[in-house]
Amino acid sequence: MRVSWRELRDVAKLAGCIEKRISGDHLIMSRTGMARPLVIKMDNALGEDIVRSNMRTLGIDRKEFERLLNQMRRKRPKR
Repeated sequence: MRVSWRELRDVAKLAGCIEKRISGDHLIMSRTGMARPLVIKMDNALGEDIVRSNMRTLGIDRKEFERLLNQMRRKRPKR
């Protein structure tokens, strides 16, 4: 599954994360209870490995990620 960094950012927000800072071309997010910050490369097409790594950091499985992704995509206005 390929998603953009904006979609991954929005999924992380739905999972309770907040944006902390930008470091180069990476967005750093966190939430209480996470072992380490979530690092999102600001690229239009993130690979499966990056998405899976961020799902592990968030502590969610693929089913929950897809549920949040679908929820976010329904809310996003059409362009």
